[in-house]
Amino acid sequence: MSVIANSISGADEAEYAIKLAEKQGIEYAEAYVENSYGSSYALEQGVLNGSAAYAKTGLRIRLVKDSKLYTFSTNVLEKGNIRKAIERFRGFRGVDTRFSPEEPLKARYKVADKISVDDHDLLADLVQVDKALSGRKYVKFRSLYGGAGRSMTYFTNSQGSEIVADLPAVSSVMSVIVGSGTETRQRVIQFGATGGFELMKLEDMERQAVADAENMMKVLEKGVTLGHEELKKIKNVVMAPEIAGIAVHESVGHPHEADRVYGREAAQAGTSYLNPGNLGMEIGSKEITLIDDPTLKNSYGFYLYDDEGVKAKPKLLVDRGVQKGLLLNREYASVLGTASNGSARSDSYSNEPLIRMSNTYLKPGKATFEELISEAKDGVYIKNFMEWNIDDTRSFERYQGNEAYLIKNGSLDKPVKNFVIESNTIDFWHAAKLMGKDLGFSIGNCGKGEPMQGVPVTMGGPTTLLSFGKGRS
Repeated sequence: MSVIANSISGADEAEYAIKLAEKQGIEYAEAYVENSYGSSYALEQGVLNGSAAYAKTGLRIRLVKDSKLYTFSTNVLEKGNIRKAIERFRGFRGVDTRFSPEEPLKARYKVADKISVDDHDLLADLVQVDKALSGRKYVKFRSLYGGAGRSMTYFTNSQGSEIVADLPAVSSVMSVIVGSGTETRQRVIQFGATGGFELMKLEDMERQAVADAENMMKVLEKGVTLGHEELKKIKNVVMAPEIAGIAVHESVGHPHEADRVYGREAAQAGTSYLNPGNLGMEIGSKEITLIDDPTLKNSYGFYLYDDEGVKAKPKLLVDRGVQKGLLLNREYASVLGTASNGSARSDSYSNEPLIRMSNTYLKPGKATFEELISEAKDGVYIKNFMEWNIDDTRSFERYQGNEAYLIKNGSLDKPVKNFVIESNTIDFWHAAKLMGKDLGFSIGNCGKGEPMQGVPVTMGGPTTLLSFGKGRS
């Protein structure tokens, strides 16, 4: 067994698979081993609603023969089983695929968990947050989930790459409903990081849950409802980092996945307003620059090497309003005659790696919050969303405000209940007029593929002033 992989169960079998494939004259072979484990808890109305623990070890093998791609996986790590699988592939027709040539890499990296994912009492944290919420009569429903675990992976291929990763992760999701009379409002709050519980502190979870519950009640009790004609007249919108982040992820990140652009995802997750004929188009104002960067330390979407053994790096998707690059794996890098930029990810050894986002964000500017509100003069400040919708081509989107406030004469005014940003993507990003110097992030689990794969991502941006010159429909 390779010295670099001596802590990974199944590494010996992975190396055996590569050697066996080479003996059979296969053009390219790779093997990916996953050792992962974790636990989770769910509370509903203060009652433990479920707990789970898992541990899995498995192997994924991909082979290219006569420009045909074959992929298979197994959790039976026996050499006889692997030999039969590799021999059997010759009876399959495969899929036409070419991979970009990439430099062989040898690396081993680990993220530290200062407060270990293995022995911190996560359930006690969830109970404490629940108690803080339950003491408020206006909180009508509360549901809390938390999980922690570790993933140790080993990647090797016939070109000489060997990469070992050890990544602990923590996450929580809280759903809170507040009510007054017959009216209710709901908020989903998420935390997550690559690392230990020092990155998901009890006091931060409790503070955020209570503050969001209180602010939802403020909207319920003091919020004004605007008529349709009043809503149409609002031209200036200041969106907080949470809104900027979801807009970046949904209307820029997904459309920049090369498999969407070239139609591979059409029947599963949709397509893109980008296509091979309009790459390099202007999609927004000169104020916007958008980046996808998996190397952000301790981020929820962190990695240093992707699941095809390619070194990760920041990707410039939009530069001052102009489309600049796509998210690529080795297959679509080959289509474009370039190198992969390390965007291939899978959620498990049992699924194929797909082109995915990591940490996608809007580059901040220099304005203070006060300057943004003052510049807006009259409009709406939208702090977070209740729900969002976007079409299959990512061309039209809608963000329903949860906590939002009127802006009058350059100052924040009353809460507003029913504010919605609804626009086509190009108009939305052309409306970006002024960027804040703050940079905030939120997390999510992004779904894609068939079978569905959910991978951890971060999305963010600064507080941003949007100015719709002709108003909004």
